[in-house]
Amino acid sequence: MKQSSLSIFAEDILKDYGIFMEQHDNKMQLLRKQLLNNGTEEQLLTSVVPVIEINYIESDSIYGSLNLRLTEPELLANKPLTTLSNLCNQCSDLTKCAQQLQLKFLSTSIQVENLQISLGISPNMGLEHILCKMSSAVDFFCQVYFMLKRAIVLLQNIWSQITSYASIAIDIHEAHLFNVFDAMAELLQHILIFNELTEQSNLSNKWSFYKKWLQTLAKNSETFDSCSAFELKGLETSLNDIENVITGNIFRIFLQSLLETKRQLNLKDANVNYITQHSNAYMRKLMSCIETNQAHDYKHYEEPKHLLRLAAFICVLHQLGILLDGKLMKNALDTLMRYQRVPLERNVYWSPHAFFSKHAKTLVKAQEKQQDSLKQYHAAVEKINLSDLKSCRQLGTQLALWSISMQRVFAGGTFGQLKSFSKLIIQGQGYANQVNGLIDCLIKRHLTLGLHISKATLFTICKLTQYLQILQKTFADNQILCIRFMSSLWQWQKQKIHHLLMLTKKSIVDLKLMQKKMSILSTLKLSEKSIKGYPNKRRLTIVNLALSEYLGKDRTLPADKQKLLKSIFLRTNNLCRLQQNMLGQFDSTQLISNYDSLTLTSDAGLKEYVQQQHNPYSLQNLFAASSKLDKNLALYRHTSCPTTQKLLDCERDFLCNHLEYLLRVEALAHLFLSQEHPFTQTTFDYRSCIEVPATEVNGAYSILKDNLENYFTATFYNLTTIAPHDWKSYEKMRHLANKLLQLRPVDDYLPNQIIDQGIDVLQIMRNIHTFASTFAYNMNLQLFVEMQSRNKHLDIIGTRHVANSVQTHGTGIINTTVNFIYQFLRQKFYTFSTFLHDEHIKSRLLKEYRYHAEHKHSKPYQSYPYERAESFIKKIRKLGVSNNGETYMDLFRKVITQVGNAVGYVRLLQSGSKNANFRSRSFMSRFNSNFMRGEDKDLDPTTLASIREYEKSVEHLKECYSDCTNYFKLLMQGFQPFLCNPHNHHLRTFFLITPALIMNYIDYRVKEKLKMYKKDQSKCSLFEDGFAIGLVYILNMLNQLGDFHELGWHLTTTHQLSAERLKLKDILATQTKNQSSSTHPTATDEKLLQTVAITERHVNAFEQEYNLLYATLSSAEIFFQ
Repeated sequence: MKQSSLSIFAEDILKDYGIFMEQHDNKMQLLRKQLLNNGTEEQLLTSVVPVIEINYIESDSIYGSLNLRLTEPELLANKPLTTLSNLCNQCSDLTKCAQQLQLKFLSTSIQVENLQISLGISPNMGLEHILCKMSSAVDFFCQVYFMLKRAIVLLQNIWSQITSYASIAIDIHEAHLFNVFDAMAELLQHILIFNELTEQSNLSNKWSFYKKWLQTLAKNSETFDSCSAFELKGLETSLNDIENVITGNIFRIFLQSLLETKRQLNLKDANVNYITQHSNAYMRKLMSCIETNQAHDYKHYEEPKHLLRLAAFICVLHQLGILLDGKLMKNALDTLMRYQRVPLERNVYWSPHAFFSKHAKTLVKAQEKQQDSLKQYHAAVEKINLSDLKSCRQLGTQLALWSISMQRVFAGGTFGQLKSFSKLIIQGQGYANQVNGLIDCLIKRHLTLGLHISKATLFTICKLTQYLQILQKTFADNQILCIRFMSSLWQWQKQKIHHLLMLTKKSIVDLKLMQKKMSILSTLKLSEKSIKGYPNKRRLTIVNLALSEYLGKDRTLPADKQKLLKSIFLRTNNLCRLQQNMLGQFDSTQLISNYDSLTLTSDAGLKEYVQQQHNPYSLQNLFAASSKLDKNLALYRHTSCPTTQKLLDCERDFLCNHLEYLLRVEALAHLFLSQEHPFTQTTFDYRSCIEVPATEVNGAYSILKDNLENYFTATFYNLTTIAPHDWKSYEKMRHLANKLLQLRPVDDYLPNQIIDQGIDVLQIMRNIHTFASTFAYNMNLQLFVEMQSRNKHLDIIGTRHVANSVQTHGTGIINTTVNFIYQFLRQKFYTFSTFLHDEHIKSRLLKEYRYHAEHKHSKPYQSYPYERAESFIKKIRKLGVSNNGETYMDLFRKVITQVGNAVGYVRLLQSGSKNANFRSRSFMSRFNSNFMRGEDKDLDPTTLASIREYEKSVEHLKECYSDCTNYFKLLMQGFQPFLCNPHNHHLRTFFLITPALIMNYIDYRVKEKLKMYKKDQSKCSLFEDGFAIGLVYILNMLNQLGDFHELGWHLTTTHQLSAERLKLKDILATQTKNQSSSTHPTATDEKLLQTVAITERHVNAFEQEYNLLYATLSSAEIFFQ
């Protein structure tokens, strides 16, 4: 009943805590909504590290004062635990320090090696620079020396404590001692690694030169000016101590210190047997860890920590004189001797046989040649690589599912998800360890076999680093939720541990054996005291030692409860190391030490891998992982060009080239044939890679999207500068970059041309008289075509050509061109008026005017007679012809056509200006908008002047291409007052000459089209709509368009053509009758039929030309309405 009520009470506490956290979360959400500038939910371009980080507060007091009067059993039970826990924590701290110093030592050695290579191939070349570099590292060598001395003192203290406990008449379980051995063996492992690093480095070879160099400097009299003789003597003494470290004697010095410890220890037979028993047990534990992978010996090349710990532990026991089990020792030595060239760091290998020969010669005997496991390793390396590749893919799938599950748990809330969160946290830590272990294995495998890292292996390592980044990012993006979950989870786990400890204490009290079980009870009290507060590493070390002591003794707690307590405490240990495990994934010694060599030797492979990333998330993870490794590497060595910058440059260059090619293909897509198989994708789509968030490099952020925009801006500008005639292609590519890639390159604002620029507007304006006489206008297509040219091709001027010229020179050229055309029309109207004022023409027109006035109201007179127009043409022809055979009527028709061409060019100019200024619409507001003028506010005079200039430009744009600006009306208003003046009465009869003009034009057009079928015709044209526009323009200007329609000339020509067709039908009918009466056709009949056919084609051609002309006249009238 008490247990159930306690569980219910604990659940109520957790439930209340969950409700409190939910309320707190809701309040924080309300405060966030009340903040300014929180309306948008856009994703930030910069991937910033969260401000809040998980950081647990470590208490300064490990044990604290219990304020209790301890009995002798309590003192004996608690004092060893607290002392050993302190020593274990110190071992852990020294291990971390040793790892950092190893990386720094490797960095120093690599810098010296690179300096030697850069200065020359000979070892003695540039020696002074190398010695100066070593001199700057003396402080670091001192740190290494002090770390070694501290480790020696710490290990001596550990063995002193162990022998002291063995001399006490109280039993200590081996599981309790194994924790101490684990901490000590880990420290011994790194001392051994340090020993091999210093022994095989280039610094040890240069140390003798360095000492001689310093001795030479000490003898120099100038040296005493900067330092005293006492300081030089102290430096010499320090160098002697550092020499032992640099020359690879670290482990030997440590073993020698153990001899002094051995003399101080009180090692009796009972104590030795006790330590021997526990040491043998611990060796069996290490051997079991090694033999678990007996089928895969290569695993120990990739992860040699058990080999190193076993070898170092054997040497320590041998030095202390502790006799071990002979069979166990032989088995251990045989296992170690199987391994050769075990990789420790880059270019640093360890041989167990050489190690024992140097530090424990009596253990090494003449042995038979062991089987070289490296040969089997070489044979199976391809199979192993494939297996690792498969493991990498499986890890990717598992991480994806794990990430989805984590997001689901975070979205579900704190309460009710603790079990799932606890399980997922442990899974995440397991995945992180697997990924890191796989990276170390891949690197050490190639180091062991001396193989170059292949492209596939490099890709696998890059993919694994991305997995690490995904793990870290999952926790970093949800740190606040993690804190909430972790605090609840710790309370839950601590509540379970407290409940189990209370059950155990109750059972001890119930046994009424308080004096006998006092040591266990005091251990439980110590555990209960330590588990309170934050479960940091130091507190958990005490609890770990205490529980290993308690669980191994008399089992006052049932087996299932003990198993439950172990699992809960193991889970608590993992949760405590969450921050260290997650944030320290990129602190792997192997990854950092070999990262630089991977990037230097595999630039091409990295470049190819980066180019294979098709989405922004992969690139973001790759850049973030590389940036973290660069930061870690920068702690130990200065790199001028970080790898992250290389990757960014590689990705930027690749995307620039790829996307530029994509834009060029899209710009020319209309020239390609349609794809036969639409589902076959020939190229990869890299457009999403543009959205990669900003990446930090050396404290600065690099934004890939901005770099691409700058590249395309510079590219389009430079290409337009080099080839201004092709500006339209680059303008289209700029538009596609905005439409397809969401990039915004800056406009170049350069004067532009294109390949088919055509004749420039300025050139036409200066030679408008030549242009109007040598080009033919098509009103429907709105273009001019050259009628005669010395070149093989004819020039064409259309809307886009005018738009290009306006784009080049600006909209100000429009008004200037219209003014030039006005001057040209003045000349043509003078010729027009002179012709009509001629006595011959004026008298005949007056005669026609009287005839028309007398008969236009009579019923038989429905339209102007065809015969009178034909007679008028014949009379004009009698007046004479020019040198080219042209009559005055032909010359008058040309004047009207040139006037029409000029008016058509004004229409073309207006359309081209609208096209050219189409893009300027974004800088203009609607014409009916209400502007707030700048004078209403206190502005600077310079600003006001700029506003006025802008308003002028806007008004000018409105005038140039607004629909309200009708240049036709302006041209009519310019000439109408003069031409409609009563003094110019000779112009009132112009409409009566139009039938003759139309007949002359139709006859001319039929002849021009017949020339198309003949060869060697230098001058001909398909169309000439300038005549129709000029005729309608003059009739409108003279207010004679109504009079022209009264003539009914369209009806006259229709009747005339119908009459001619009737004549042809009569001739054919008569001929048919004659053929029916005569049996044999004559040659005369055949010639008659041919004549009829030619005449019919002639009538059809005239009818077609008349219809085209009347349609053009009707369209032209619309322009002047």
